[in-house]
Amino acid sequence: MLDRRKTWPAALLALTACAAPPIDVDYFQPPITISAPPARPITQFSLYNNTTLVRLGEMKAQVTAFNGKGLLMASWTPHPQGTRARPTFVVVHGGHGLVPTNFASGVWLRDTFLANVLVLDSYWSRGQNENWATRTRFGANMRALDVIAAGKWLRDEHHVDTAQMFVMGDSQGGWTVLRSFTEDALLSTPMKALYRGGIAAYPNCFSLDTAVAPKLSPYIAPVIVFTGGKDTATPIAECPKRVLESAAQWTHYPDQTHGWDAANRGAAGQAVDGECGKAMNVYNKFPVCRSNATTDDMRRKIEHFVNDLLPR
Repeated sequence: MLDRRKTWPAALLALTACAAPPIDVDYFQPPITISAPPARPITQFSLYNNTTLVRLGEMKAQVTAFNGKGLLMASWTPHPQGTRARPTFVVVHGGHGLVPTNFASGVWLRDTFLANVLVLDSYWSRGQNENWATRTRFGANMRALDVIAAGKWLRDEHHVDTAQMFVMGDSQGGWTVLRSFTEDALLSTPMKALYRGGIAAYPNCFSLDTAVAPKLSPYIAPVIVFTGGKDTATPIAECPKRVLESAAQWTHYPDQTHGWDAANRGAAGQAVDGECGKAMNVYNKFPVCRSNATTDDMRRKIEHFVNDLLPR
């Protein structure tokens, strides 16, 4: 296991001297057309069991989109004693939409930090069944704008403390985290005003400075990244060196596949250690193997990372 802790050297700025294409907000804000979650989400899981049963808020249309046109669906769980003066986490999903792992992460963050938690949807609201492999406008730029929209909604409607607000994402959600915190003319000003740091688990890392594979790094706030050596879905080989090494912390698990924290019995169940399955999507059937030890190690590192950034 490798654990790399880096500062952000000024030399990294030279690596991004070529300006990336500006974000076309209209293009990266596809219409919101759906106001209720699908009856049978991918993997056929029960939304009730992964929200209400574990005391997370129900999925409903409520977060005003970045362009003000429509409401993104989300599960919003404020702390019972109020939203103020405590951490808040926005959990963003991977390709194809929300799965039990995202809700399980929300439960862990809520209970570990006595936090407010928003589990945010980007695809169901737009009637999409998408995957990063398509490299369309439903990728990192669209979802970074959704992260900003969620932060503004939490700040303005629920008065959360932005000095204690974080984003956590896995897979394409991890890509979303990396892109959201990347120095960018459109993204950086609102992100600096909203979020303290980001958490990216087994993220997509391809970065071609194009509209659908945009620049990643340097980052405007601390980001912690976790990668797996046997991950064939988002392989580390696709990651430019700067994307990982400019993170505040980067941990690589050489023996881990994609999704080592998979909630393979749902957010309400006890995950089965060592169980392997295949991703349920039409683009790639990569292996997903649960590892309790790796999940525990990742969560310990996240806990230290967050606590180091919280106001004293």
